[in-house]
Amino acid sequence: MWMNIDQVLDLPNVTVVNYKKIDGIIFLKLNLVNETIECPNCHRILDTINQTEYSLARDLAIIGNPVYLEVPRRQFYCPNCDKYTTERLSFMRLRKHHTTRYEEMIYERVKRSNIKEVCQEEGLGWDEVNSIFEELARRDEKKE
Repeated sequence: MWMNIDQVLDLPNVTVVNYKKIDGIIFLKLNLVNETIECPNCHRILDTINQTEYSLARDLAIIGNPVYLEVPRRQFYCPNCDKYTTERLSFMRLRKHHTTRYEEMIYERVKRSNIKEVCQEEGLGWDEVNSIFEELARRDEKKE
């Protein structure tokens, strides 16, 4: 059975609209399938997009190539609350530049080895890897 890139990527409510490979790095430009969101304040369905900006987010590698997603970050306007709200994505935490599954992979690798080794293998800074590790470690402590 043949699979398209959306199925390989396996992220909810997204489709890949374009891709490019530059110096061994894969960039996938995404489009969000849903046209509305629920206002987090009044729970009204919002369909008025105020603006869309793209941000780069690191994701899991594909066939040994680093992957960056060009993710649309949409801001909706709620006339009921007279407020703007940025859409929350289930596969990324707000104000982060990694998918949650990439952060999980980093966390598990640091637990098995060390921060320095993961930094070298992933091409990330020590502070970035340490921050991911500490945040997910705190989350796991709360679960226990």
